[in-house]
Amino acid sequence: MESISIEFHKVHPALSKNGRRRSHWRTQRAATEEMRETANVLILEQLQLHQVLCPSWLPPHCNKCGPMFPRATVTIHQDWSNNPLDHDGLAVSVAPALDAFIDRGIIKDDSPRFIESYKLTSSKVPHQHMNRVQITISNA
Repeated sequence: MESISIEFHKVHPALSKNGRRRSHWRTQRAATEEMRETANVLILEQLQLHQVLCPSWLPPHCNKCGPMFPRATVTIHQDWSNNPLDHDGLAVSVAPALDAFIDRGIIKDDSPRFIESYKLTSSKVPHQHMNRVQITISNA
């Protein structure tokens, strides 16, 4: 498997850079947990779809197999219709989903030692129902 990709159609406003400054910590925590759990489910669906399952990617974790991508490239793409998140806000907003890739053993950590490149892209779409954020992890 060369890459794994998940997609969100809405990112909670409390997860953005400005939202973290303005919203209550309980709201932030609930939004963080919801995004992380949703990402975990989406990742498992992708692994099952490609018939790539290892016991270390299912709870409880074992360390026999190691991460799926020892050195990875992270690409985050945003389709937006009204106001896009700026790149640092986008990176902060999807951090819980990136943590789900660590939970599932796809990558070992999100530090520069294991993430070779981190790309943020965006494009404008004509309608609000087409808004999405896609996170792709691939071999470096």
